[in-house]
Amino acid sequence: MKKFIIPAIAFLTFVIGLVCLMLPFIPLGWLLIALSSLLMAPYFKFMRKFIGWLVKIDKTGFVEKAGEKAAALYEWAGDKKRGKKLEFIIEENSTDSEIPKKKTEKNSS
Repeated sequence: MKKFIIPAIAFLTFVIGLVCLMLPFIPLGWLLIALSSLLMAPYFKFMRKFIGWLVKIDKTGFVEKAGEKAAALYEWAGDKKRGKKLEFIIEENSTDSEIPKKKTEKNSS
């Protein structure tokens, strides 16, 4: 039963985000749509690409932190497969400067 909680939360968040886009005095529309796409990324390929694009353009690391928390939410719901998939999407698209350093450290030793 817990496996249906995350898609339901994501759908409701998406609907609330659309409503907020239509109401000009509530500026949370884009944030809620991005959050719902983060939660639905393991289910839909086009959302995976969107999240990958967000991770690439994000310089603050906010999307990566949100992705880690969403992956923890999937693991709480008992859907470890989708949690790992979301972590992989985030790691695959992040441009961490630590990865080249590790390779160069191994080469210099």
